Amino acid sequence: MNKLSIPSVIILAIILNIVGLVTIYSAGGNVYFLRELLWTTIGIGLLFIVIKIPIRFWENFSSHIFFITLLLLILVLFLGKGSARRWFDLSIFNFQPSELAKLAIILYIAQRWAYKKVEFLPKDLLLPLLAILAYSALVFLEPDLGSGLIFLPILAGMMVWQGFSIFQVFLLFSPLFSFVFGFSTYLWILYFVAFAVISYRRITIVSWIVVLMINILAGLSSPIIWSNLKDYQKARIIGFLSPWLDPKGMSWNLIQSQIAIGSGRIFGKGFLSGTQKKLAFLPNRQTDFIFSTLSEEFGFIGAIITLGLYFALLYNIFRIAQKAQNEFARLVAIGIFMVLSYQVVVNIGMVLGLLPITGIALPFLSYGGSSLIISYLMIGLVVRIHKESQV
Repeated sequence: MNKLSIPSVIILAIILNIVGLVTIYSAGGNVYFLRELLWTTIGIGLLFIVIKIPIRFWENFSSHIFFITLLLLILVLFLGKGSARRWFDLSIFNFQPSELAKLAIILYIAQRWAYKKVEFLPKDLLLPLLAILAYSALVFLEPDLGSGLIFLPILAGMMVWQGFSIFQVFLLFSPLFSFVFGFSTYLWILYFVAFAVISYRRITIVSWIVVLMINILAGLSSPIIWSNLKDYQKARIIGFLSPWLDPKGMSWNLIQSQIAIGSGRIFGKGFLSGTQKKLAFLPNRQTDFIFSTLSEEFGFIGAIITLGLYFALLYNIFRIAQKAQNEFARLVAIGIFMVLSYQVVVNIGMVLGLLPITGIALPFLSYGGSSLIISYLMIGLVVRIHKESQV
């Protein structure tokens, strides 16, 4: 990593933030713009404070941060603002604990796995897995399906970084795949037979039987979980699988997003000229669907430049993870890489119709104080990791 990496990571984040501010102004007007500008100021201020704090501090207090965040996730279910129970009302902005949870889980797992040989055994996996399940369950209860799922790729990425094989990661997450395929009996049977054959010779017979039983239970739980989903969550999944089944109802958001992106063509309709946005056809145009707003007004060129900025930012974070001075710092950097990568891929896949709509924010672009401030805090940690690796 060359000496330009530190300013590069900060500058790329700020450029993406400026792109977000411009698009938010176009999509939401002065009020949304000024609020986002205030959170930008707070976020950049925190970034430079975090750069001054040694990584050792985060390592020493990782368990405290984990349990404080766990308490906040519980409290927000009882004291949260609005019917969704996702935010605390702090007057100047609404604080969303699930955003802090992304960083807290990274610090907790990194602290547990750093400086020791981690094996595919319960003694090394049980506590991180329970931590992930506890956070996911609490966020699901808010309910926030998209944020609840983000903890799984964090764990998967950190496992691969620690030397676990792809098969071991797949084995650990196999109940989740069984659950997903459980919505279709025929698909589940195909998955289960393939999984049983592939795993038979790679683990002991006792482990094989236990894993199969867990997968059967996970598959059988799908109808129960489905019956307890909110109506809008069911509509999002059905709308993803059959977008033209109800174009004026459950698929409205997705179809309007695709129309906005396609109508932008090569160079876009121009700043403040997006008709899908102006006529309010496009939902959540300053939050979850901000990439659709950007693509409509700045076209394919604007979308590609934005994706290039994200690629450059993520590439720099990955390189910093490779060069970090100790295992804790490396795991934290790779965890942050996984969070930001997941959000970019899922959000853009969502607005393009390649993935179900889950309500994941696009880092540095989507309107929202908690997401922006935590994203800057993560960048501050990455820069500090790089700074210490140069000593």
